[in-house]
Amino acid sequence: EPFAGLEVFRGFLTYTDYEHAEIEGDGEVGTVYENESWEGRLEMVHQPIGNFHGVLGLQAVDSEFSAEGEEAFIPLTEREGLGVFLLEDYHADNWLFEFGLRYDRDELSPDSVAASDESFNAFSVSGSALWDVTSEWQLGLALSSAERAPATEELYSNVENDHPEEWVVHAATGAIELGNPDLDVETSNNVDFSVDWRSDSHHVAVTVFYNDFQDYIGLLSTGEEVDEVPVYVYNQQDAEFYGVEVDSEFGLTEFAGGELRLGIYGDSVTGELDSGADVPRLPPLRVGGRLSWQTDAWQVWGSVLDADDQDKPGENEEATEGYTRWDAAVEYRFAGNNGDLLTFLKFKNISDEEIRLSTSFLRDVAPEAGR
Repeated sequence: EPFAGLEVFRGFLTYTDYEHAEIEGDGEVGTVYENESWEGRLEMVHQPIGNFHGVLGLQAVDSEFSAEGEEAFIPLTEREGLGVFLLEDYHADNWLFEFGLRYDRDELSPDSVAASDESFNAFSVSGSALWDVTSEWQLGLALSSAERAPATEELYSNVENDHPEEWVVHAATGAIELGNPDLDVETSNNVDFSVDWRSDSHHVAVTVFYNDFQDYIGLLSTGEEVDEVPVYVYNQQDAEFYGVEVDSEFGLTEFAGGELRLGIYGDSVTGELDSGADVPRLPPLRVGGRLSWQTDAWQVWGSVLDADDQDKPGENEEATEGYTRWDAAVEYRFAGNNGDLLTFLKFKNISDEEIRLSTSFLRDVAPEAGR
């Protein structure tokens, strides 16, 4: 209670100095990426006003991103961002309403004669309602409209290189990525509807969602190659996503001094661009299960995840085959006055399945780890 009407006033200051090097096939360093940033955040939580309770905040970011070396393809760029936000909740009997507002201003200044300074204004608004129908059932509806400024790499990748023979390969994706300085703010209008059931040691949660994008920013394959390296370009067009997520867990029985539990989960997402093409690098339909036995100290579990073929990979992309992955573990937790110590033995991909993720740029050359 630092001031009249304020419950809490808090602030955060973060400094980050990040660096990583990309190593080429001959062991030489191709590019060194660095990102140095300062971030400050202030939050003021106000006293309840009737049934309203919430927080007003301010966030500021100053960062400098650089890529240096023979394989560098993004100019040194300074980014300054300022955001103002308000979050409020309203309680009424068995209802909970929440809404939020946020405004962001981003300014990017590349150290390059081939790219100009850019500034973006983004405004987002959201609202949700949670209804406790009974002590076991809850329904939720969330609506939002969110805007996002383009990222540095989306704007400026290879912007200094005019000709194909000058384009630089991004080693992390094994592709040539071409930025687009003409990108505008991306807007997504979203609807989420959820049903949640909880009873004793059981719970089931189902969420369906729909996202309508205006000026969706995607990294799309052009179908062209330079020296057998695929060329991708950051493009902007409308897009739609929809899907469903299911998560559940059931207490089956008491067994050998512990509880036997079964979890079942799955998800599916479909994305389509305004051109009629499928959005690339989306996960396929996935269904999984997890059987566990647990006490206060011990937990033994096994899980299986079955993924379907991804036969809607997007234009100029290769389809991926489905897979079934089995994992298992034994865990023991030592509880102490000053904290817990968790020891475990874990087995991953027990059947040594060849798994190539549809979400990965490198799926053709780098599958997931084997057993």
